[in-house]
Amino acid sequence: MPADAASCPKEPLRTGRSAALPDCRAYELVTPEHVDAAGGDLELQESLAEAIASDDGEHLALHTVTVFFEPGSHHTGTDAVFSRTASGWVMRSLAGPGMEGETFTPEVFSGDLSVTGFLARSGLVESGQLTFDVGAVGGPYTPIARGIPVGTRAAPMRTDVVGVNSGVPAIAALTDVILSSTDHELLPPGPERRAAEETNPELYDLYQSSGGRLRLVQLDSEGHLLNPCGATLGAGKVLGDAVNAVSAGGSRVFFESPSGPGEAPCFQPALYMRVDGRETVDVSEPEEGLVIPISKRGQVQFDGASPDGSRVFFTSESALTPGAGVGPYLYEYLTEAAPGSRLKLMAGEVEPPAPQGTNPSVVVSGDGSVVYYKGTGTVQVAGQPAPVFGVWRYDTASKRLSFVAAPSPILGNPQPPWYTSHDGRFLVFPAGGEGHGGEGVQFLGPHGLEVEPRGLGREQMYRYDAGDGSVMCVSCGEGVAPAVGHASTPQASLGDDSMLSIAGHIAVPVEISTDGSRVFFESSAALVPQDTNHASALEEQQSLGGKPNQGSDVYEWVAPGAEDGPGTFCHAANGCTFLLSAGESVGPEQFLGASEDGRDVFLSSAASLVPGAPSGFTSVYDARIGGGFAQHAGPVECTSCQGVGNPQPSFGMPSSATFAGAGNPPPPAAAAAAKPKPRSKPKPRCRRGYKRNRHGRCVRVTHRSGRSHR
Repeated sequence: MPADAASCPKEPLRTGRSAALPDCRAYELVTPEHVDAAGGDLELQESLAEAIASDDGEHLALHTVTVFFEPGSHHTGTDAVFSRTASGWVMRSLAGPGMEGETFTPEVFSGDLSVTGFLARSGLVESGQLTFDVGAVGGPYTPIARGIPVGTRAAPMRTDVVGVNSGVPAIAALTDVILSSTDHELLPPGPERRAAEETNPELYDLYQSSGGRLRLVQLDSEGHLLNPCGATLGAGKVLGDAVNAVSAGGSRVFFESPSGPGEAPCFQPALYMRVDGRETVDVSEPEEGLVIPISKRGQVQFDGASPDGSRVFFTSESALTPGAGVGPYLYEYLTEAAPGSRLKLMAGEVEPPAPQGTNPSVVVSGDGSVVYYKGTGTVQVAGQPAPVFGVWRYDTASKRLSFVAAPSPILGNPQPPWYTSHDGRFLVFPAGGEGHGGEGVQFLGPHGLEVEPRGLGREQMYRYDAGDGSVMCVSCGEGVAPAVGHASTPQASLGDDSMLSIAGHIAVPVEISTDGSRVFFESSAALVPQDTNHASALEEQQSLGGKPNQGSDVYEWVAPGAEDGPGTFCHAANGCTFLLSAGESVGPEQFLGASEDGRDVFLSSAASLVPGAPSGFTSVYDARIGGGFAQHAGPVECTSCQGVGNPQPSFGMPSSATFAGAGNPPPPAAAAAAKPKPRSKPKPRCRRGYKRNRHGRCVRVTHRSGRSHR
């Protein structure tokens, strides 16, 4: 049930639809009220491409093809960071001073969304070439790499940004940028360029930009090329495929070389660590006493690392330690331990490494203390050991191995991502679904392996708590019968070919609060009476595997015994379930992310959840605990469209770089002081280069260009 009105500190702001929200939440409109989408409304997947929330929930980055007709919009759409202020959300465009005519593609953000890096092309650089620029959002920006060729269908771009450092107190984020390229001319003439030219021209080299210098990565400690078959950061070429493959300070870079399995002279890949651009260590080298020529080693795959690079986790088909047993194997490598004691066997009989990309069945916690993986182990059933293939948890401090659950597979590939809390105590994972028997999840109960009955026959989301070993379906509702409908795994973005990332890896939306008491998800099931929109059977079938449909809504699950409002607690045995989106037939409503503490939950909806929000157009909202802003009487006029001049923006940047406008209403006093316009007075003609949109406002006529370099 909604939070007790009398106990919510900001209850006067919880009006309209906000009054039905739990946890004293209130809706806040994040995106501006006034939008245009090339003369008409666009569907969600077209209008809102990607979204990233900061950990504290105070900022949200958006990449959209929608043009917000306010100062700061870019001619190819809107690439901006929205920030919360005391009176509303304001928008700051990534476009810096003098960038109005550029075509640019955002690639990566720092963790707090204050710094960004992007590929850009303008008249200031040679036609057909790009630069990779880094700087504070809104500029000015510093070119990290120049002369990057622009790709076309006939000749795809052969240079990609594949990793960055996330930053530490002494070193800022994005100071170390990793490029993957076949273009040796990125390096100045010299020994490293000659070494790079020994690589097969069809394969990729890795370059690290640090301190204004670009250096080749896959060299041995003597400065020679490791092999002519290229290298990949972590385990893949794509930004986001290598979690913490660049340490937070940038001093350690983990890469595989060659870039893939092959015949001599490539052989099988080995996993290396490049330290301070001077030393290279073979992380996947067998323990002292075992001799396995690199040509005889099996497939190896980087799975992740701790943020500081002190712990590295990888999967190998080779037994690199004595008495390893049956493979494939999961290893931990301690970079700061004494030689001979760095390599530790964590588990055998794990799911084999994939030919390319990271293994979705291995997840490392944010602090590097816990690893979840899929493999075979032994559990006690009726007092007897029994082998079980499922999800396991390894604690790096205690070296304890724990059984989590045996989930049935999800219909469709690739496997949806798992999500673990920063300290590794909680894991959220999907399981079940039509087409695979609908077994749901088996967990270890008092009587051996037991089945979670509420998830049978449907794709659902589950929460594992290492504190008590419990597994609970969080998307099944409060009842005991299986829900009609299925949950979908939140995606890193709404675009299928997303490249936008945060701190060097794809930003999987926060699905669970730090304390594990709240889980956020999407579902097509009507889990509460207020959810009235439904999907057809065909839509349900087509949307299996995570894609939203017309019945998709955003929900919050609260753990039994957790506080769901000031002085009120969840008493349902299966947890309490609350609807956070409209639950109406307005199209898919999608979960975009949350703050780590669960205070802020970002969602997209075409419903008008606050007064003044555009109706029938997808907007972004924050369902915030203790949130809400005072409402206003009407939209703010755009004085710059009448030739009066631009108002001074709140960030102190030129109006072409910043918007601090009507994303949310001003205080009521300001609205009361404004004099209403006489309705009978005709509106003046718009000046040249502007047209009047459906809101009656003069807006600039723009022409958006394609992004051929993507």
